[in-house]
Amino acid sequence: MFIGQSLQSIDSKGRLSIPSKFREILNSKYGGKLILTYLEPYIVAYPTEEWMGIEERIGHLSTMQKEVVDIVRIIYSNASECSLDNQGRILIPPTLREFARLQKDVAVLGIRNKIEIWSKDKWDEFREGVKEKVKALPDKLMEIGFL
Repeated sequence: MFIGQSLQSIDSKGRLSIPSKFREILNSKYGGKLILTYLEPYIVAYPTEEWMGIEERIGHLSTMQKEVVDIVRIIYSNASECSLDNQGRILIPPTLREFARLQKDVAVLGIRNKIEIWSKDKWDEFREGVKEKVKALPDKLMEIGFL
């Protein structure tokens, strides 16, 4: 399971160093392979085994609904397979960097079975936007039995 966040930098070639705590999980459990795709406003990186579960669920969706077909088209057309290099980095394709507006500074988030890669600016903007929602979080957590 991926948890936590780390601020990282993308180098001039588009390589991102994956935080060591995520790298250990990727190498030991998933063979260091990821599928990247774009989900507004960030890139999502699924270990290949987790991606297979996504593919299975997508396979059960109705292809009779235009919205479903459009979403599947976007997800798959932007998907890219990558592997960790010897230094624990991944290469983020230029199109994905452009879509997510990734410059130098990025936030790398562990979210259960996936990793999200946000531009630092977008991540800061998101966090600022949810401050009020976070105030209600303890009540919601109690409702689901977390607290």
